[in-house]
Amino acid sequence: MKLSESTVNVLKNFSGINQSLQFKSGNILRTISPMKTVYVEATVNENFSKEFALFDLNKLLAKISLYKDAELDFSDDRVVIATQDKKRSDYIKYCTAKVIVTPPEKQITLGSVDCSFTLTQEDLEWMRKSAGISGSPNFVFESDGEKIYFIATDVKDDSSDQSKIEIGASDKTFRVVMKVENFKMMDGTYDVEVSRRGMACFSNKNATIKYFIAIEAASSTFGEE
Repeated sequence: MKLSESTVNVLKNFSGINQSLQFKSGNILRTISPMKTVYVEATVNENFSKEFALFDLNKLLAKISLYKDAELDFSDDRVVIATQDKKRSDYIKYCTAKVIVTPPEKQITLGSVDCSFTLTQEDLEWMRKSAGISGSPNFVFESDGEKIYFIATDVKDDSSDQSKIEIGASDKTFRVVMKVENFKMMDGTYDVEVSRRGMACFSNKNATIKYFIAIEAASSTFGEE
């Protein structure tokens, strides 16, 4: 099997969320952060024929990068990376899924949607940079019943810096607080749905990948239309 560039990019993104990964048979990859605040699922081009787990996903990606056109073979206890002529090869042993943090067997769903909006790549990229400069720990999505704002700040410190972008309109009032450290999405524009039950779903408009990210429920509020 050869991995497409898009699949390699998904795996790179996953490795920043959880260093380990359990592969299931089929074309859907799922991961969850060690603190279980970020859950991701992606549909990829390849169909994996078996279930296995790798303790260090970055090691696989680094090995693949050594090859111009790597061929992957998934045997009973290892993945073999080799050139087409087999003159060069590496292998990495699988680990047991019991020693890594894995997603629940049942796919996560959002449930009820209490507010929704679109977050463009341009706005997300700008806000990430601004939050990084200020050291802001929180992202806030806030609506006054007319306009929606994307804010970077520290919700526990009234004297902290604040960055703010108007990103849309809504006839609902809400204030959704999240942690900057959980925003580990791939580049792209996202359709966002939020549930007051404690989670937001970010669906990439140009790729089959979506992120379920915990909200700070104690700091978030949802009004009426």
